Amino acid sequence: FAAIYKKPIPRYVKALGVVTANTGAAVRDIVQISKRRNPFVTILIYPALVQGTGAKESIVNGIRALERRKVDVIIVGRGGGSMEDLWAFNEEVVAKAIFDCKVPIISAVGHETDITISDYVADLRAPTPSAAAELAVFDYYLLQNRLYEYQSKLKRLFMNTVELKKAKIKQYQLRLAYHSPAHQIMNMKQSAADKERRIQELMEKIMTDKKYRFQFYIEAMKRVSPLRKLNEGFSYVEDLSGHAVTDVTKVSIHDTLFIHMTNGKVRTRVQDIKKIRRE
Repeated sequence: FAAIYKKPIPRYVKALGVVTANTGAAVRDIVQISKRRNPFVTILIYPALVQGTGAKESIVNGIRALERRKVDVIIVGRGGGSMEDLWAFNEEVVAKAIFDCKVPIISAVGHETDITISDYVADLRAPTPSAAAELAVFDYYLLQNRLYEYQSKLKRLFMNTVELKKAKIKQYQLRLAYHSPAHQIMNMKQSAADKERRIQELMEKIMTDKKYRFQFYIEAMKRVSPLRKLNEGFSYVEDLSGHAVTDVTKVSIHDTLFIHMTNGKVRTRVQDIKKIRRE
């Protein structure tokens, strides 16, 4: 029935209350272990009678006193002993005070094999007072190490995030620079320069081809040039109209003709016409 009303033990205890005898191994172990685990924890000790006449009233008064001080957790207990030595923790008033207390209580009575009614009504049972201190007080150095680890992880995560953001910003800058008007104009200029170079190369090629072809035509014309024929001893005949005479049937007796030679022309008159058949 009492388990239904168990109060949770706070994870991080700043103020610890202890109801036990002010002398003996129990209180010494609780203080030493608590300070070793967390040097900043505040320990309030209520020196109570834990056996004999007046023990139950003393324990109840200690619980109520520490409850008024609003500590985070209360350890109620003592070191080992006989059944009669531990009997105060079986008293109804003690059990009722533990059950009614608004502050979570850890029962640490005797050794692990010792069982009292206080163990059942308390919010948590510890096998020994030393174990109660370990259950009540968190390990400050372990927490500190974990915080350092978290800090290191957060730092790495932050640096990774920063580097990732830097990389993205650089990527955006490159994209922005690529799409910027200045870059587009530069690309157009480069494209225009490339086209101009290709056109120039093509024009030079065309001009070279035309030059070679023209030279070929010049040489061909030289081979069929009348002047060349004239230089070789040939001549040609024109009538008075300047038309070339190539057929004797087109010539009549007494016609005036001009015979062209290399260095001039001769005017002559037809006196005789003789047809010659050439194979």
